[in-house]
Amino acid sequence: MEFTTETKSSLLKQLSPLPYPVYFVNKNADKFGDLMNGSPLPSDLKPYYEKCIDGTDIWTVQTYLHLRQRGLNVHLVPDCIPNQICVVAYHHLFIRDMAFNSYVVACRLDSARPEICEQQTVLNPTNVMSETDHFMPHWPQPILKPRDRSRGAKVETLDFKGNTLNLAEPFRTDAFHQQLNDLGIRLVLDSANAADKSLSQYQSWGDYTQSDVVLAVRNLTEYDFTLKPAIKLINAWHAGCPALLGVEPAYQAVRRSELDYIEVRTPDEAIAALSRLKNEPDLYNAMVENGFKRAEEFSTDRIAEQWRDLLANPIAKGYERWLKQNFLQKLIIRPIQFAQRTSRHKQQIQHYFYHREHGVRPYGENKA
Repeated sequence: MEFTTETKSSLLKQLSPLPYPVYFVNKNADKFGDLMNGSPLPSDLKPYYEKCIDGTDIWTVQTYLHLRQRGLNVHLVPDCIPNQICVVAYHHLFIRDMAFNSYVVACRLDSARPEICEQQTVLNPTNVMSETDHFMPHWPQPILKPRDRSRGAKVETLDFKGNTLNLAEPFRTDAFHQQLNDLGIRLVLDSANAADKSLSQYQSWGDYTQSDVVLAVRNLTEYDFTLKPAIKLINAWHAGCPALLGVEPAYQAVRRSELDYIEVRTPDEAIAALSRLKNEPDLYNAMVENGFKRAEEFSTDRIAEQWRDLLANPIAKGYERWLKQNFLQKLIIRPIQFAQRTSRHKQQIQHYFYHREHGVRPYGENKA
């Protein structure tokens, strides 16, 4: 199965209308200006999806495109619109904008907890801390080239999709590479491929054609693990590749059986898992087929429906209550509340940076 941006909006499942328009805020007008101001969607969206590399663009521009194609009244704008529902990714949620006269819905991403908002989405279920926090799965890669099924159950390529520096150090050693070589397996680091100017990072990370098994073991603090989404697993399911994954809450939250992925903590455990997959083609094929079934739960259509339901229900209800505030509340209470939220917002930033760098690291040296 391959995701394509060539599909006409008229062929996609159209969703029930939203009760109110929604404005997705992205300040990268230099990249996405031609999608703003109510412009018609281009017939070919692939160039725009290729620009959505970081979380800020994925959670605003990509979400906007998926929902707009399905008939929803959504807009892409560079700044918050007063008195409207405005969805803003964390890294474009600036205190200096003083957007307290907009109904701000923040997308947390793997970042500090946003406080200068009315409600927020989170990409890891462990971050749902109140009724105004809403877990929303990460979109699957919109331009994904699945594994070539003619490769059968062969296990020759172990693929790491990400920045090499994020791969846990024990899995970057010569000793691990030698163990892989002894099994007839090579480790492919796609960030190295992305250095080739003829191949963008986006294209490299979305190309699973020659991938046999996906590896994702990151050297992060336990706090940082609680912020990460399960996207590497979801993409592996869509691509038809078994996955060897580290111990992370997002992966564990969606796991339903041993066929979903193999959890590994050390290079030796990874080697044992690869040996088993190599020697048991029935297990390999079972994991691939199970992955395709699980991927249906995280399809673009399914997630678009979840976004629609979120915007039409808890977000819309909160917005209606917010609109009913009286003149005094709007003129005096909102600015005071924003000042209080700003203080908490700054505290959360300090909390995030400290705990991201300090704490237990299961796969590397700990920092006190």
